[in-house]
Amino acid sequence: MYKRVNSEILNIYNEPIKPCGNPSMGQGSWDSNFLCSEKNGGVHQICVKSIGSNTNKFSMNTGQSDWSSDRKNNNHCVCLGAWSLYNFKKNNNIIQDTNTKKLICDAIPNYSLTKNYIKGFMNQGWEIWNGLEQNNQIIDGVHSMVHECFNSGNINQKLNLKNNYCNFAKDIDSLNSTHFFKEMCK
Repeated sequence: MYKRVNSEILNIYNEPIKPCGNPSMGQGSWDSNFLCSEKNGGVHQICVKSIGSNTNKFSMNTGQSDWSSDRKNNNHCVCLGAWSLYNFKKNNNIIQDTNTKKLICDAIPNYSLTKNYIKGFMNQGWEIWNGLEQNNQIIDGVHSMVHECFNSGNINQKLNLKNNYCNFAKDIDSLNSTHFFKEMCK
């Protein structure tokens, strides 16, 4: 179970979660407090900053309409499965994307790194994305998020993220058999 403090949602660093957006950004798949807190449906839990200018046509490259280009410099909470598929395609040279700083890490809930979100709800999770998923895309999605956020964090944030990731990945064969896991969780 994910950690909470006084019913407050915590981020992947086990700190109070920060908003992904604000009222000037329009709708970004966040809740009424601009948090990527969705726990069902599309599981919009990954906060991508400036999605229209920070990604290579994120929505089109994940099998959707081109809504992300229209968002320009606005942030957006994207689905775990879409994030995984996008990173699978990037890592396998199916799409080009050289920008490595995409995330607002303190706006990603820590419960995204729990077993509930491997397949997720309504067939949306790290491994599942609208029938477009690729084999082991969870590796690309989880590792790209953990890698970027680990490198962006301070010492305490790194330790908390490492613990959250290692506790999540230790029982998932596709993750715990990777070099990334073995280095991070040794």
